[in-house]
Amino acid sequence: MIKLFAFFAFGVAVCAADAPVSPPVPPPVLCGEIPKSIFSCLGIPTVIAASAGYQCRLHASECDKMKCIFEKSGWMDGDKVNKQKVIDHFNKFANDHPAWSTAVEQVKTACLSGTLPAQGVYLDCPAYDVMNCALASFIKSARPSQWASIPECKYPQDFARACPICPNDCFAPQVPYGSCNACVLLPRTP
Repeated sequence: MIKLFAFFAFGVAVCAADAPVSPPVPPPVLCGEIPKSIFSCLGIPTVIAASAGYQCRLHASECDKMKCIFEKSGWMDGDKVNKQKVIDHFNKFANDHPAWSTAVEQVKTACLSGTLPAQGVYLDCPAYDVMNCALASFIKSARPSQWASIPECKYPQDFARACPICPNDCFAPQVPYGSCNACVLLPRTP
């Protein structure tokens, strides 16, 4: 009986050794707030003038900050975004940074042609909407070669490929799940 059991155990071990080993399944990408490392991993050049950003840094809300930046940059006509001036700025940006010309074309198509729906929690803030749409376009349009190749940048790149790019305000506790204006939210990170 012992010999039979030993033979059976040996047979199972041999069969198990011959079975192909499946590669480990990577964990699913959980969507939610934009990983902070996405900016350093992608290295998006600064789109707005540093002086405008500095002058507007103390505004209470992101909407007010974006309105201020657009005003300081000369991109506002009253309460409306002057889309042609923003397009001219992005065209110059693409000339200065040719690697980002695909992203700039996406910005012009998705963010500056037609009516742009609210992108976050602010319902009447076109400057905020344009900048959030532009950020999402830059992240989504980045070529693989534009990402840093260090291991810490694999998750941000997977996140950019799999998830909607929504303003972080969309994840505030007072915002109902899945209702952040134009953002389609997938399962949040735990």
